[in-house]
Amino acid sequence: MSPESPGDAGAVVGSDEVVPRLERLLQKVSSYRKVRHAVIGAAAIDASWAWSAATGAANPDGTPMEPDTPWFLASVSKLYIASVVLLLHEQGLIDLDAPIPGYLPDELKVGLHVRDGIDRTGQITVSHLLAHATGLPDSLVEHRTGELALVAEIEAGDVAFTFQEAVERIRSLTPHFPPSDLTRERPKVRYSDTNYQLLMVIAEQAGGQPMSELHRRLLFEPLGLRHAWFPGEQPIDEVARPATPWLGDWPLQDRPMALQSLGDLFSTTRDVLSFGRALFSERIFADQATGLLMHRQFNRFGFPRSVASIASPAWPIEYGLGMVRFAPSRAMAMGRRLPPVMGHTGSTASWLWYSPPLGLLLAGTADQATKASFPFRVLPSALRGLHPLTNR
Repeated sequence: MSPESPGDAGAVVGSDEVVPRLERLLQKVSSYRKVRHAVIGAAAIDASWAWSAATGAANPDGTPMEPDTPWFLASVSKLYIASVVLLLHEQGLIDLDAPIPGYLPDELKVGLHVRDGIDRTGQITVSHLLAHATGLPDSLVEHRTGELALVAEIEAGDVAFTFQEAVERIRSLTPHFPPSDLTRERPKVRYSDTNYQLLMVIAEQAGGQPMSELHRRLLFEPLGLRHAWFPGEQPIDEVARPATPWLGDWPLQDRPMALQSLGDLFSTTRDVLSFGRALFSERIFADQATGLLMHRQFNRFGFPRSVASIASPAWPIEYGLGMVRFAPSRAMAMGRRLPPVMGHTGSTASWLWYSPPLGLLLAGTADQATKASFPFRVLPSALRGLHPLTNR
């Protein structure tokens, strides 16, 4: 795929065109079964306007969901993790092409990727992890016959787990394919949370600080993100009680140990949009070429062929280095052509999207893990008709 520069926005769409659509979208999302609340925010990439609104009860006690109520980012956090890794790369602390054993503690250096009797752990690079090109099983959703997946254990009750425990799950499973050659035109990629769990370990080893401190030092403080934090930590400024993410009828706020073990962020809509504006206007990195790495090459996921892969991002979604690209099909856009968006989504129906032709950032959540496809299903109705391409 050819490189794209998110900073090269077209004419920035105005709030008068966007806000009425998003207000209708918010009501539509909140009407779905098992969605207790929702929040949607939008902003212009040039900071000329921003808007957000919320509906429903943020928590089981009936506390109203407000536009500034913090929410669980889930895998939208991967954009932040990838940014931290690339900032450490920019500082010369991480070589993206280096084999990962050089950054891992001794107990993780071997046996992570054993296929056909061959240990290929030493063939995995940091870039492989960022691009989901390792073939490693997903420690959260994959499991051996007769055992429960980790997400099923979380559904059954609050469980804490260490990455070392996740590694033992990985070692008991067969990788899906050898690490892909990322110089090929169509390398094989498959989404796996394991890749980003490993990246967090690598960042901590290379950066010499816990991941929460790396985020604070490299992202939160420089970008003024004062309302973003990891579970078990504290944001820079005091915030309201976060909204409860749900797994069907189970409030995940009743799973504090599991949430902390997952390692995903909480933040407010305003701070998520502020992060997105910095990322897509190329202000996070000292060298714009570093940011370009995230979207220099997008590789398409394969068609899901198992229960585990159906539950994760798959065809026709594409992945760069820590970044998703999604082009709604003509069927989803009612026969019209929609330009791709870039960003990331999360398993609790959370999203951060950027449309370069529109100069538009979109963020929000339905905080319901059974509606993880919402960010892809609701996007076309939000963008349809806003860009000349949609009239073709």
